[in-house]
Amino acid sequence: MISSLGINPHECEAMFEDVPTIAKKNAFVVNNSRNLRRDLDLTQPANKQLLAKNIFLFGQCMEGTQFYGLFGMILSLYRQNKFPGIGQMFRYTLRDESNHIEVFRNLFMDLIEENREIWTAEFKEELRATMAEAVQLEKDFIRDCLPVNAVGLAIDEFLTYIDYIADRRLEGVGLAPLNAGVKNPLPWLAEMMDIKKEQNFFEGRVTEYQKSSALTNTSDDDL
Repeated sequence: MISSLGINPHECEAMFEDVPTIAKKNAFVVNNSRNLRRDLDLTQPANKQLLAKNIFLFGQCMEGTQFYGLFGMILSLYRQNKFPGIGQMFRYTLRDESNHIEVFRNLFMDLIEENREIWTAEFKEELRATMAEAVQLEKDFIRDCLPVNAVGLAIDEFLTYIDYIADRRLEGVGLAPLNAGVKNPLPWLAEMMDIKKEQNFFEGRVTEYQKSSALTNTSDDDL
């Protein structure tokens, strides 16, 4: 998509480093996963916790919660018949992300079940604190993107939606929620995200995703 707009993808990628809220989200993931190495001795309880925390980080915090900030904004536009092609692509992407989240959740739960000694009160609170940090970073990013109510979203409701999603992820792995009793303020978003599972990404015509006039010949080197 970037290449079809005539934008240098490398320059586009570099632009993210100039956005503080995105840089902080990236640092959050990198700093938490820095000590995870292939030669890690997984007979040690501390290293088992490190592995479990990273599975939780990528599955429930990043893909399971932070990704939903951008998803929500794009799908709100799609709901208003704006950017229909990109909106539909995000719905298909979300279907795949839902599978990733569930796979990570199952891996995490199996790891905990097979190593009950690591499931301590202190470790549970460490995971909840990790989720709380992820939520705060995502809220900062949302405020950056939506300084005022826009694209069909009320900022306060959207921030509450992130709290709602985060608590769902926590409860899904047996942890206490951060905001007990919070309700989904955007029920339409849940319905839109529940894409029909039998529909395949490649079943639609090309024109359903992008106008033919916008298509250009792009070499593999540009991708």
